[in-house]
Amino acid sequence: MRAHRREERRLPVPPLLADLAAWSWRLLLVGAACWLLLQVFLRLELVTVPLAAMILLCALLWPGVALLRDHGVPRVLATLVVLVLAVVVAGLVVTWVVDQAMAQSGDLASELGDSVSRLPVRSSTLVHLRDQVVQEIGAHRSDLTQQAITGVVTGARLLTGAVLTILLTVIALADGDRMWTWCLRLLGRRARVVVGDAAQHAFFRLSGWVRGTVLIAVFHSVVVAVTLLVLRVPLVAPLAVVVFIGSFVPLAGALLAGGLAVLVSFAAQGPVAALVLLVVLLVDNQVEAHLLLPFLVGRYVRLHPFVVALAVPTGAILGGLPGTLLAVPVTAALHAALQRVELPRADARPHRGGAATSRR
Repeated sequence: MRAHRREERRLPVPPLLADLAAWSWRLLLVGAACWLLLQVFLRLELVTVPLAAMILLCALLWPGVALLRDHGVPRVLATLVVLVLAVVVAGLVVTWVVDQAMAQSGDLASELGDSVSRLPVRSSTLVHLRDQVVQEIGAHRSDLTQQAITGVVTGARLLTGAVLTILLTVIALADGDRMWTWCLRLLGRRARVVVGDAAQHAFFRLSGWVRGTVLIAVFHSVVVAVTLLVLRVPLVAPLAVVVFIGSFVPLAGALLAGGLAVLVSFAAQGPVAALVLLVVLLVDNQVEAHLLLPFLVGRYVRLHPFVVALAVPTGAILGGLPGTLLAVPVTAALHAALQRVELPRADARPHRGGAATSRR
């Protein structure tokens, strides 16, 4: 009797507050799980970054492997042919770019010196700046040595990551479908169907994003290369490669990467050439936004620009350059996977309860 009176004296919890509390602790658990996964990703960067690169490479190269396998080529041979062809093409491009950079770097240095000498700055000011630079180098000589050692370690890590990426890509392209089938067998029958369908849909979106972004990056680099050739600016190949890499950052990546080309154009040919290239970059950015993105990427990456604008800086803060490059494809793949997961309807429980009551 007393317990019943105590319950009547207690302040009842409003349904809205109860729902908010239930959502809050669930969101806190999800946030904690995501934070732990991020910490694991950062701790195992030497493994997780090559794994992410492997997924992107598989999304790019899988259509070629599938085409050869459809024509009767064994899966191992088809994988080796596509991968060797990709490595040879990439190696030839890198070799040509390095040769062009080494051959034209001297001319660019002399032209940069002439451009600096034409600036409205007194020679005494330049001498003072030079002395300051020399003093800074002398004061931080030990730091420079430490940075050189750090650069060697970073180079070794990059080489290890590249070798691991190639190895994982070969394994995934050659035997990825059977590995995935084995993983699905570990799940229940219903979960196997749902997870398999969601993963297939996410990989389709990811493949479309990779192929579309590569085509857009090629378009940007070709436009910049042709413009630099017309303006007779040196270092055409390295600058085109920089623009190609910058194009993988959404929104304004190609425009920001083209800023380096604008500076080189100013140093080599003066302000008129730099202004012309800047106008070309602005027009090129508008062509990407209104023509290339809707047709090449828009039907695969169905994300609102507001979501993209939030995903890119968030990825940069959490993962640096890899996070910046992976923010949009990861968000698009997760969005595509969640779209294929069937959630229980709100009227499912009352319907089952009513059926059970009627049977009674």
